[in-house]
Amino acid sequence: MTDRPSEHSTPNETSEASDFDKEILEALSAPTRPPSAESYFARDTFEALDIFRGILLEHSRFETLLQGLCEQAVAAVPGADMAGVTLLHHDSENPATAACSDARVVDVDTDQYDADEGPCLEAARTNRIVCVRIDEAAIRWPTFASAAEGIGVKSYLSAPLAVDSEHAGSLNIYSFDGDGFRDVDEVLVKMFVTAVEAAVWNSRHTEEAKQESAGLREAMRTRATIEQAKGILIAVRGISPEAAFAALAEQSPRENTRLAVLAARVVDSAVEGTRQHR
Repeated sequence: MTDRPSEHSTPNETSEASDFDKEILEALSAPTRPPSAESYFARDTFEALDIFRGILLEHSRFETLLQGLCEQAVAAVPGADMAGVTLLHHDSENPATAACSDARVVDVDTDQYDADEGPCLEAARTNRIVCVRIDEAAIRWPTFASAAEGIGVKSYLSAPLAVDSEHAGSLNIYSFDGDGFRDVDEVLVKMFVTAVEAAVWNSRHTEEAKQESAGLREAMRTRATIEQAKGILIAVRGISPEAAFAALAEQSPRENTRLAVLAARVVDSAVEGTRQHR
């Protein structure tokens, strides 16, 4: 059975129905496009990335780095209204907000700490990105959601932040917009976090390398002094190198003096004695 205009339809009604059907068919058959990159990465985003890059290159203090992370993450992520960084010891029940772009972040975070639940703690403890809207937050963390209801945050995005072996952490983005964050926002936040982790790692290992280098130089100087002291004992007592070292090793605890200090004293005494006999 074929469709045809009703015997009671007027020509105008048939034309309107045809136009309506045509509009629907054209809309359904039109190719869909994903949102353009420009809708996510506006000029503010790129400026924020440039500023944060400068902070990283300046080798700023850790506190300055975290503060810059919060401020530039808000500037870079569309829809972000405020941000904070949570840090906690792996074996501690006392998390803390180490930096924030807005004083209200402390209130949101404190509600999570008091309830021992929420996006920032979950991201830090599970090492996974957490992205939720207010309706899902109320289901997953009812105690926290109830306490934080008056602040007005409607979208949450938290990314794990690895600082060192003793701390877990998270970068937390908050929005008063109920539309939530997108996948591309998660990628952008993860990029910020990775940059901070790399900067902290490089800074820490650079400092460790300096300390190791200084320790090596000191060890070399100490060894040379001990060898000189051994040589003096060999000459004075007519003993073997092994016996000379044993004599130093035995005298060190007797005087409660480090071996290197004792060896230096032996060398200084020998030098002074040589001068007096000239």
